[in-house]
Amino acid sequence: MERYSDPNRIYTYSYRSISHSLFDKVNKYWLNYAFRFVPPTMSPNLLSMIGNIGSWISLIIMVSMGSSHGSHHRHLFAIASFSVFFYHTVDNLDGRQARRIGCTGPLGEFIDHWFDSFNVFFFPLSIMAAFSVIPLSWAIALVLLASLADWLTLREVMKTNVMYFGPVSTDEGIFVVWGFLGTVAVTGYEFWATSHPVLGFPPIFLLIAIYAVSCSAVIIRILITYRGMGVINLLVQMAMLSPVVFWIYTAVPIFGRQVSLVTGLFVIGFSGSRHVGDLLRARLTGLKNPLLYPDLALCSLFVLAVTILFRSTLEVPALVLLLPMVVMLVDIIQALIVQFFRTVRRVYDCLGIPLFNNQPSPEVIAVESLRVK
Repeated sequence: MERYSDPNRIYTYSYRSISHSLFDKVNKYWLNYAFRFVPPTMSPNLLSMIGNIGSWISLIIMVSMGSSHGSHHRHLFAIASFSVFFYHTVDNLDGRQARRIGCTGPLGEFIDHWFDSFNVFFFPLSIMAAFSVIPLSWAIALVLLASLADWLTLREVMKTNVMYFGPVSTDEGIFVVWGFLGTVAVTGYEFWATSHPVLGFPPIFLLIAIYAVSCSAVIIRILITYRGMGVINLLVQMAMLSPVVFWIYTAVPIFGRQVSLVTGLFVIGFSGSRHVGDLLRARLTGLKNPLLYPDLALCSLFVLAVTILFRSTLEVPALVLLLPMVVMLVDIIQALIVQFFRTVRRVYDCLGIPLFNNQPSPEVIAVESLRVK
């Protein structure tokens, strides 16, 4: 049974965005052109889902390709770059479509940011999987930083009802990702993965450093602005994910870097998405946002216990080490699915708005009728 701290919150929905994005000032010309191809009656939520196919394709390509084949498949980097570009374009069009139709509302915001919470860790995970030269600790830290930055950004939105995009925002970050992947297709894998004679280290390190600094800047700004907002919650979530980090280091010698890192970062990333999803539901529908998830706590203890057992004895089969992570990943994914459909149901029950709505809201209809009169 779900508990609502403010069950009437959904009826007083409010949201606006403030953008000072430098990239947006240039990209708007492309978006104005691309928007011509969006069917006038297409559901904005359907448009959001179609756009996210691009980020999933990019992730699958990069993870399946891996560092062992990256140098031989430039065209795959080109496809991955275009897939991210497609996602980035469509992700900027769903809001325009909602405003054109007049069906903006809490469900649209939930769908948009809920899927974006996956992409927050998809993009760095893809790069980590394709470039094994990146240290393991950097890979883990970057996904954690990206997830924390996304969570705190939405905490800020919950407090202010405003999504703020600074001069360097997520738009610039995604542009860097698809631009980088396209550059790899042109310059070649080795240029980025091997030590540069002038720099003294692989150029890919510069990209990772920029990404890490950007995420850290967002985290620090919000924590300072709102005087440590959510620090206790952050510490609780970090404590629950620490066994996963312990597991990754234990599993690398057994399963290899690719399997261990991808499995562990999927658990960390999807766990972050679950927290973001409930934070969105708290803001949009008044759901009581839990401080602790009992199932995640139990799964984390299971991971910790099996990992310690495996490190203390050589008599435990290797596949046993994989079991708790599979259990935890399945638990998180099923929780995300339930989270999604419960939100869709809540919005429909309260506002009568279906998932693939392409009709104006009652407020818009009322305004239009007054104009006609």
